Amino acid sequence: ATIDVKDMFFMIPIQPEDMDRFAFTWEGQQYTFTRLPQGYRHSPTLAHHALAQELEKIPKSDDVAVYQYIDDILVGGDKIEVDKIEVVGDTQQRIISHLESLNLQIPTEKIQRPSQEVKFLGIWWKGGMTCIPPDTLTSLDQIRMPGSRKDLQQVLGLLVFWRKHIPDFSIIARPLYDLLRKGVKWDWTPSQEEALQLLIF
Repeated sequence: ATIDVKDMFFMIPIQPEDMDRFAFTWEGQQYTFTRLPQGYRHSPTLAHHALAQELEKIPKSDDVAVYQYIDDILVGGDKIEVDKIEVVGDTQQRIISHLESLNLQIPTEKIQRPSQEVKFLGIWWKGGMTCIPPDTLTSLDQIRMPGSRKDLQQVLGLLVFWRKHIPDFSIIARPLYDLLRKGVKWDWTPSQEEALQLLIF
């Protein structure tokens, strides 16, 4: 199960003695943030810490784990049994209720109910294992022969992100990386085509 807190940064008040650090001028008028802004270097860390403190206050079963990254929360169980899914759902609801009692907003479209398959931080979790999301598989199916070095770099960028799901990635991708070496003339050959097809399928 997942939860995404809306506008987490803006829910954290800035102490009056720190407001001068967040002052800015716009059209000749001086303003200051009263809530944590998104562009501040330490905002993600501060937001993560503030939410983590609140999550620690929520009771949960020993066989339920709660993982958090800034304002995204994953609630999971270690078993696949139906009663464990119910326990995960109860924990998720307690978290939502607690956060809403603090006036944090949890959009319903950002909640994934307990399931064997959830998407968290762009990663698809299925039965406790990570896998390539279906929408990414669809985009992989649409990859065509790169026409330039830049095209090849974009394709490899997508594939590298999922490399742990592609056995022998570095060995198979070698002809593609060879083509990106400095001073190598662009010449798409059957060996590159074969490597790309093996990586995609």
